[in-house]
Amino acid sequence: MKFDASSIISTHPVHVAAQRRGAASIVVIAVLVILAGIMAQQVRRVLMERRQMRNEVAYLQTEKLADAGLLLAQKSKSKDPAWLGLTWNLPPGSIHQTNSAEVVITVQDDSCTVVARYPANAEIPFQVTRTRKLAP
Repeated sequence: MKFDASSIISTHPVHVAAQRRGAASIVVIAVLVILAGIMAQQVRRVLMERRQMRNEVAYLQTEKLADAGLLLAQKSKSKDPAWLGLTWNLPPGSIHQTNSAEVVITVQDDSCTVVARYPANAEIPFQVTRTRKLAP
């Protein structure tokens, strides 16, 4: 019977435990990488939803400003038939802490056009245009 030293070394309890620790470390690292990827995906999704919600709120505010401009035009035109419009600037703090707005109202003949921009101080503001015929 021939004695093989390599078979004794590889099955020695110290070597087996070291191999298990190495395999466990690889599994732990793989799990951590997967969890980090999942967390990054969730953070990205939450940020995207937050941005979308903020944009929806800004657009709704722009629509409300346009509607308010139409109401202002109707009241002003009924008080003064010679009224031709105005530019209504809302500084930061009127609607939102940092956002300003601009509503341009023009009246031509019996037609009123309102252009609302919000936030006016943004690089690309939302813009809503409403045109209505004013009742005499």
